[in-house]
Amino acid sequence: MSDAEMRPVRVAVVGAARGIGCEVAMSLAKSGAMVAAIDFALDNSELGYSLGRIDTADFGEFSKDILRIGADAREPQEMAAAAQRIRAEMGGLDQLVVTAGGIVGGQNLSDSDAEAIRLAMDFNLFTIHNSVRAMVPLIKESASISCRRVVGVTSVAGSKALGGIGPYVAAKHAAVGYLKTLAVELAPEAITVNWVSPGSTDTEILKQSAELYGLGSVEDFTVHHRLARLISANEVAAAIVFLLSESAGAITGLDLFVDAGMRL
Repeated sequence: MSDAEMRPVRVAVVGAARGIGCEVAMSLAKSGAMVAAIDFALDNSELGYSLGRIDTADFGEFSKDILRIGADAREPQEMAAAAQRIRAEMGGLDQLVVTAGGIVGGQNLSDSDAEAIRLAMDFNLFTIHNSVRAMVPLIKESASISCRRVVGVTSVAGSKALGGIGPYVAAKHAAVGYLKTLAVELAPEAITVNWVSPGSTDTEILKQSAELYGLGSVEDFTVHHRLARLISANEVAAAIVFLLSESAGAITGLDLFVDAGMRL
């Protein structure tokens, strides 16, 4: 058995301070993986609500096992520094998960100024791109060729039109196009690229969505789900963990909907 086969899988999770990313980080740590959890080092409320900070993330019993890295995924230099730290402290990287994102403004596209579109792209497209630029070179160096993976988190909003949150919908469509293209580009390197598109998931971002839509409760979103219930963060995390697994080695370019039938 080679050294690569004996060593734990090394995974970077971007956007890991809470919600889906936090669940992914804990699930991977529980399975024995080496996990680097990346998120904001400082408070950020540019979207009109507070985003997660990596130093206050609650990883439960796995807090001591997970490497915390403070970085803003919108900033290429910060992600490059995060990659350097992963190389130094974990010896390299096999897999990347990008869950970072945020909902921007309760506006139609025709009412949105350029800054609203730019902000949506920063949080929902460039977080992916900067993570890929920083981390994929490490994955290409991985001797664990059979487990090289990139998994993104987009949204049902990346595949259908939704009124009232135009900049967010446009950015998620861009993210899906980016990941589709990346799947083609990285296939010769034996790196699979897939993404999960959740429906309304019971996280902090959903609470912000409810406010943007003027809803009284997050439960009001269930009217859009055929299964008539919200999705939990750990259900989305389970889909991501599957796409990282050896069982998903022949899957690439897949948009995996965990949406309780919202897209139907």
